[in-house]
Amino acid sequence: MTTLTNPPTPPLSIHTKLRDLALVDFQVSESTPCENVVRRLEDDPTLSGVVVLDEQSQLRGMLTRRAILEWMLSKPYGLEVFSKRPISSLAEFQGQGFLLLPGDCDVIEAASQAFRRPQETIYDPVVVEVGPQDYRLLDVPVLLVAQSQVYLATQQRLREQQEEMKRLLAELEQEKNRSLQYARDLERQKAEILSQNIALEQERRRAQQRSEELARLNARLIQISSVLSEKSESTFAATFAGVEAVRRLFQEIADSNQELSRELKEINTIVDVIVEVAGYIRLLSFNAAVEANRSGGGGGFGAIAQEIRKLAGRTTEASNRIRGLADRIQRQSQATLQSAQASAEVVQSLYQQAQSAQVALEELQALLEQARI
Repeated sequence: MTTLTNPPTPPLSIHTKLRDLALVDFQVSESTPCENVVRRLEDDPTLSGVVVLDEQSQLRGMLTRRAILEWMLSKPYGLEVFSKRPISSLAEFQGQGFLLLPGDCDVIEAASQAFRRPQETIYDPVVVEVGPQDYRLLDVPVLLVAQSQVYLATQQRLREQQEEMKRLLAELEQEKNRSLQYARDLERQKAEILSQNIALEQERRRAQQRSEELARLNARLIQISSVLSEKSESTFAATFAGVEAVRRLFQEIADSNQELSRELKEINTIVDVIVEVAGYIRLLSFNAAVEANRSGGGGGFGAIAQEIRKLAGRTTEASNRIRGLADRIQRQSQATLQSAQASAEVVQSLYQQAQSAQVALEELQALLEQARI
């Protein structure tokens, strides 16, 4: 029969069990003499009672210190009557009305059940079953202290939780404010995105309009290219034919001027011959006049000589006029030839420009064909 105490390990909490408290280990078998139990109680005033077990170590009952001392010491002849008798005889009278709780019961529940007992047994120790066939006693003051400590620990925990809740509420408020700021930022970004979407839609519509305009322009260019393709060949053919005809005409003019120049040279040669003949005639008429005067027969022969001189003078005058006319014709022919040559150069330039225009038009038509593809 020994007493073992297990002081509680602070701090206690709402989850503290009865097995964690300071329990009294005082168990005796039902055959133990009462005097032995009384002697143990007298030797150890901290013992609040005793647990009585049967021969199979099953719980038979619990006797409080107060009940044992009242029966054994306060009643007349109590000590003589019960001292040699087994403790089971006393347990039959006093050991049945006790509170038995498991060791896993928490302090709050144990205190609740202990303080619901009748007034005469409310301060009796509680029997705690810490294991199979292992029973301990829990004093009510220890239970009260444990309950107080649990309450204090619970209150401290509640205060800590309240502080934690306050901190969490402050953080939540900050998160709320940040969320509101995020929401405002999101609304602003949403508005910006909406504005950008509207601008993009407008730009898309403008791009579509430009695309449609380009498509119409492309169709128009294709139509123009078709017209140009149809008209350009005949136009350039007619242009080249006209230019070629003008070139041939200028060539014919140049050839005619050259022929005219040769004929004018022949006319000048003939005029030179006529002038030379007129000089001989004038000389002959002079000689004839000299011979007529020498022979004294000036009459009719002198008149003929005189007429021959007049004819020679008119011949010379006509030759001069022919020569002047030939010179003028020669100068005009030269001027015409120069104009024809200049015009031929202009026509050649037009011909080259027409060819360049035709090449450019063919390139434009090729580009339009590629655009059509």
